Amino acid sequence: MKIRKLVPHQAITVTNCESEPIHIPGSIQAFGFLLAVKMGDYSIAFASKNCETYFQLPLNEIIGKKLNLFFDKAAINAFTAEYKLNDSEMERPFIFSLLGKLYSTSAHKSSDTVVLEMEPFAEEHAQLPDLYIQTKRFAYRTERTDNLKNLCQDIAHETKLITGYDRVMIYLFDKNYNGEVYAESKREDMEPFLGLSYPHTDIPAQARELYLRNPIRMIADVGYEPVPLYALEEKGGSAITLDLSLSFLRSVSPIHIQYLKNMGVGASFSISIIHNKKLWGLISCHHDTPKYIPYYARLAAHLQAVFLQSQIDVRQIADEFELTKKTNKKLQDLSEQFAKERPVINDDATLQSLKNLLNADGIAIMYKGNVFTAGTVPPKEDMQLIADWLFKNIKNENFSTSRFSDDYLPAKAMSNSVAGICYQQLDLLPGNAIFWIRSEMQTTKLWGGDPNKAILLNEENNLLTPRKSFAAWSESVKYQSTEWLRPELNAAAAISLVIQRQLHLIDLIEEEVKYRSLNEKLQKANDELANMNWISTHDLKEPLRKIQIYASIILEKYSNEIPYIVHSNIVRMQASAAKMQKLIEALVSYASLMYDDARFEPVDLNSVLKEVFKDIKEEIEEKGATIDISTLPTVKGINFQLQQLFVNIISNSIKFTNPDVPLIIKISSTKTTEHPTTSAGEPLKQWFKISFADNGIGFNNSFKNDIFKVFYRLHANQYTGSGIGLAICKKIVESHNGYITATGDINKGSQFDIYLPV
Repeated sequence: MKIRKLVPHQAITVTNCESEPIHIPGSIQAFGFLLAVKMGDYSIAFASKNCETYFQLPLNEIIGKKLNLFFDKAAINAFTAEYKLNDSEMERPFIFSLLGKLYSTSAHKSSDTVVLEMEPFAEEHAQLPDLYIQTKRFAYRTERTDNLKNLCQDIAHETKLITGYDRVMIYLFDKNYNGEVYAESKREDMEPFLGLSYPHTDIPAQARELYLRNPIRMIADVGYEPVPLYALEEKGGSAITLDLSLSFLRSVSPIHIQYLKNMGVGASFSISIIHNKKLWGLISCHHDTPKYIPYYARLAAHLQAVFLQSQIDVRQIADEFELTKKTNKKLQDLSEQFAKERPVINDDATLQSLKNLLNADGIAIMYKGNVFTAGTVPPKEDMQLIADWLFKNIKNENFSTSRFSDDYLPAKAMSNSVAGICYQQLDLLPGNAIFWIRSEMQTTKLWGGDPNKAILLNEENNLLTPRKSFAAWSESVKYQSTEWLRPELNAAAAISLVIQRQLHLIDLIEEEVKYRSLNEKLQKANDELANMNWISTHDLKEPLRKIQIYASIILEKYSNEIPYIVHSNIVRMQASAAKMQKLIEALVSYASLMYDDARFEPVDLNSVLKEVFKDIKEEIEEKGATIDISTLPTVKGINFQLQQLFVNIISNSIKFTNPDVPLIIKISSTKTTEHPTTSAGEPLKQWFKISFADNGIGFNNSFKNDIFKVFYRLHANQYTGSGIGLAICKKIVESHNGYITATGDINKGSQFDIYLPV
């Protein structure tokens, strides 16, 4: 049997630092030993080199063998039963005995193996009173502290008492994972780190991921010699790895070891603080010399992080409570003011109140091309550019930032007036929005060393190394305003809705005034049209009747005396007067449709058609027309108008006949859900489609819309008519909430389709 050392990851260079595989280091720390056994038969698949010391056997006599060769069978059975019961991960260590010595054993699953990490057992089981006292002390502190920072300070002090480390820090991350020492408990002679910030490169992404998976991490001695792992050599000599993400003993990245050495740290211990499934912070412990703390002490320290996690939301809400209370009072006052009276958004007092609601330095409201401002704001032309950019690039209806120049580069030149911005759209139209603005607040940030030199390059071997100086390094922070806090953003959203409703109400009132004025003008125009209709009905008809009467008298009395040319002109005059009279009657009929207030009632179109045939019986017989009729529906409508509609359409077919072809008119009816203006997504509605088809002279289909226009005559030179008949048809159908269409084919016929709602 041949064993092989696991291949450690390569040295960290500028090309691979972001992908350092710290979860498979191929080695462990020296304060314990590691076995990884196969699921099922519990044969040893991996072992650390120092197992030779603990087992007093060479590795090739350990790897490949089953656990029961080295440990008591009863203990192994008890362990496997408890391991399965705890869903493949032990919540507390199991005690194994090897060669007369006790070892606390932690277990977790890694791929198809169970990893056993064994540490010499040098403690008694934790006593319940200790846990009780620890919990009681935490409860006392939560009652006496009134904010999150003080609570973190108490947690740091308690963790120092539990672990005995020289320095304990609560390390808080920002959104970019730069860290700040938020609380600290230390040995009195040590230099304080409280308030210092550290760049995100100090804890790279892959390390943060492991902090989420494995919340407890101890380095007992930064000067330790890594203990390599061995396994049976696989066929082909391919690389063998073991994922140690959940391991206590996992070896540490060389660059992190160098980082701790550069800080003068001899041992470290860290506990993850997880909030909403994200790494919120760390409890970070440092010691000047090597220091090992046993498993139960580590659990007790971890309990402090669990306590703190449970209080984050509570304390953050408490910290925001006073601001929320003040902001809500301002919001309530403004809302009540807007409810009592119409807001005048260009009023200085209103603008000042809105500005103060968010503790802003300036405010701008843009609505319908107007810009109303108060306080410190950029010029109006710059505000317009900002508004255009926000509307184009911000997909949500609101946006806030304390570093606007990170998103909108021109804001750097305006940082004195607009470093931070809170933007709320007032509707979906571009430019209608409200802006709260904060000016630049230049601050100094203290870093634990120069953040620009967090990772340095060793030019001799192209390897990376952490910075050596951790002296406080100050940086001037520019182009930044104070942060917008949650209560302020909530108030901005709430007051924007109030303003939006009020502005829309003003728009509706203005529209009402505009439409009232328009209605008055339309009423006057209708009155004028009614007057003209009266004139057409009476004043114009009377002179025409007299013209016809006097012409008849002249022809009757003086027919033999007047010259032929005069006689002929008088006859033409009579014909023109008659034509004018018919035209006036058609106009009156068309206009009357606009003023007819008759109510709709059920109308049987079959009965209507019978009445129509009585009226135009002579014309039908004269043309020798054949009319093919199917059963028609009953519709809601006005009887006499529908009768006029049918008369006009059938008369149109009788008039425009082909003299060489016997006239056939087909009248039919169907139900349909489509009409001439049906569009995609429109709710389905049923219609009666009533069709009149003939085999007359037809028409060019390109004129299918023109023939419904008033006075439009397609065959003016060949056929008499006023040009209003089809216009009247369209007006009648529209007054019945329907549609009418026409299609034609020259010398083949035409078809008129009427759509009336079911």
